[in-house]
Amino acid sequence: MSLMLLGILNSQAAGGAAGAYDLLETVSLTSNTTSVEFTGLGAYSEYKHLQIRLVARIERSIFSDNLFLTLNSNNSNIYPYHALRGDGFSVTSTFSSGAGTEFLINCLANSATANNYSTMVIDLLDFSSTLKNTTMRYLNGKSEYGADLIELGSGAFLDTSAITSIQIFRNTFGIMAGSRFSLYGVK
Repeated sequence: MSLMLLGILNSQAAGGAAGAYDLLETVSLTSNTTSVEFTGLGAYSEYKHLQIRLVARIERSIFSDNLFLTLNSNNSNIYPYHALRGDGFSVTSTFSSGAGTEFLINCLANSATANNYSTMVIDLLDFSSTLKNTTMRYLNGKSEYGADLIELGSGAFLDTSAITSIQIFRNTFGIMAGSRFSLYGVK
């Protein structure tokens, strides 16, 4: 499943989406770190939406755990979200109707199969608008315990400020070397 989602990501980067996506920045980790940040997003005002495509794995010694995402370094309680997960056998859902202090991203951890990374696409819609809250949606694929999992979710940033920075992080158990984060602009 992860390889299939990665193939979809690569086809879009190669022009599969009729040139609608422009690669703006990429961060490829050569060593473990606790955070990845995209700053100065105001320079991308010619784009309507942003998209993050990531391939990541975290250090924690369990099969999966969360990465966290904050916008504009704001970790107030302003990130409500919901998600739907399926593994071919069952479907589960999760939500936060009260807002969390960050947007959650489920990710494979270090004890999962060696060299197996989670893949995800995150869209930040109307990121520079100051007239409404920014909506986020994502698609996540990973393989753990021999099962392929897919997750679809969305959330909001309950602040009408234009998005100028994105931080993806772990407070403990860092993001592993080999992880890659690419930022695209959508006109």
